Amino acid sequence: MESKLQNNIGFFFAAVLVITLIGFYPTYFMHFPTFEGFNWVHHFHGFIATLWICMLIAQAFLIRVKNYTWHRKIGKASYFVMPLLLFSFFLMAREMYFKNINVNHLSEADARAALIGSGIPDILYMGILFSLGIIYKQKTSWHLRFFACTGLMILGPGLGRFAFVYLPTPVAITIMVITALLIPIAWLIADIVKKKSPIPLLVFIAITISVIVKGGLGHSVWWQGFTEWIVNTLF
Repeated sequence: MESKLQNNIGFFFAAVLVITLIGFYPTYFMHFPTFEGFNWVHHFHGFIATLWICMLIAQAFLIRVKNYTWHRKIGKASYFVMPLLLFSFFLMAREMYFKNINVNHLSEADARAALIGSGIPDILYMGILFSLGIIYKQKTSWHLRFFACTGLMILGPGLGRFAFVYLPTPVAITIMVITALLIPIAWLIADIVKKKSPIPLLVFIAITISVIVKGGLGHSVWWQGFTEWIVNTLF
């Protein structure tokens, strides 16, 4: 199973790229070449996120053809690209905050509450998955799964836009639940059956559950206090 997974994970990453491009077409790519209403922050985030997916694809197919030299070189490049991706999440959160204040005319509390669905939590989630993937780079099964989970994280926004734009809402919700929870749970069960460590998938499932739960915590005291510090110190 493990060798089959290594040989085919690249096709999953390629699907992530295709779904992301299709999903963001109505809200971003269709505005080419003027991109009216967008600024450099949107372009920077889009470029770095796309670059990350392309790196995942390249890494997977390099392993498939056993080109370990280039796999290691691109792996070292990820030490530079991932921090840029995390920084792009921060920039997008900042952009959303000021848009909610200046354009949508939300109150300070509501604008800070909206940040719970922004890139601020994603910095933590993606940072955890990437760090664990690097820490366990000598443990192939864990390394592969943690990096696959970064692909699942990036798949979410593109898949959500694709599903809710092109499909009926009940179908879109079903697809999102299947992708976010049922697929990782099925993978977890398969790992347990094959006597693989459940830890990488448990980490991702815990992150997914926290993403679902945090949605209603935007006006909680701890989040308002935390984001007040972010806004006053970093924005």
